[in-house]
Amino acid sequence: MEKTFTAQIFKVFIVGLLITLTHTTFSQSNIRFGIRGGAHAGTQWGRSIIYNPQGTLVGFEGAVFANIALSEDISLCPEIAFSQKGFKIDTSEITSNYIEIPLLLKINMGDEGLYTVIGPYASYLPTVNDKVYNEEALGWGGILGLGVKLGNNAFIEGRYNFSANIWRLSSDIANPYGFRNTTIGLSLGYLF
Repeated sequence: MEKTFTAQIFKVFIVGLLITLTHTTFSQSNIRFGIRGGAHAGTQWGRSIIYNPQGTLVGFEGAVFANIALSEDISLCPEIAFSQKGFKIDTSEITSNYIEIPLLLKINMGDEGLYTVIGPYASYLPTVNDKVYNEEALGWGGILGLGVKLGNNAFIEGRYNFSANIWRLSSDIANPYGFRNTTIGLSLGYLF
């Protein structure tokens, strides 16, 4: 049932992204494209290995995105992102490289250039090191962030990213609890 649910969520995100991109052909004046890149510190939370975490692992994140103005203060921001996530445990580094498709709502918070982003994402996991067992390559999670505009084009943004996927160490496949990746990151971006 879990695999079917995750596959359905992934399909909903893809359909939402396609609808959003189709909308852009009819209202080009309300859309801007951009790039974003930065670093984040990743760790895990969960019951199975919480007793011995060794710290965070710094990873890279980069994205291309569209900023579709729905009103003066609200925008829809679909992205296609690459994200390196992971953490340290014992003498190992657990790393994974994701392709993520967030569908974020961006809400301006006044004339000072502050804004917040919130929304879900679908993810695909093409690579992971061999110390981890994953139940499926498709996943989902959520993003919450705060940013500030630096003029009309540049911005800086902080995000909290949490995964709903459950992971287990390959030596502990039978453990029903597992853990989830979380990251806190900082990125710079530019709107064209």
